[in-house]
Amino acid sequence: MICTWKDLHLEGTMDDDAAELPEPRPINVHQQNPDYANGIWAVVDFDTSKYEGKAEKINITVPRKLLSKIDAYVSNHPGETRSGFMTRAALQVIRGKAA
Repeated sequence: MICTWKDLHLEGTMDDDAAELPEPRPINVHQQNPDYANGIWAVVDFDTSKYEGKAEKINITVPRKLLSKIDAYVSNHPGETRSGFMTRAALQVIRGKAA
């Protein structure tokens, strides 16, 4: 396996199962940090899912009408799944981006 600088940085950040991935922030927040003064900036987009741990299968109960709405959304968004939708929705609530 080839390790990149991104892997090494995130593996160092994620030293135990309780660690969370750092929240993405606008670049101007970092640019205003004196620790990074005179730095060279680049924006890098990559999949962080491999740092979130192994997926576990669970059994949940969801009201029928809500499940129908989730299924309608998923069917209209290619590549989307129930699990992916519900995982992202949960993360938004946990991170305080949704009520």
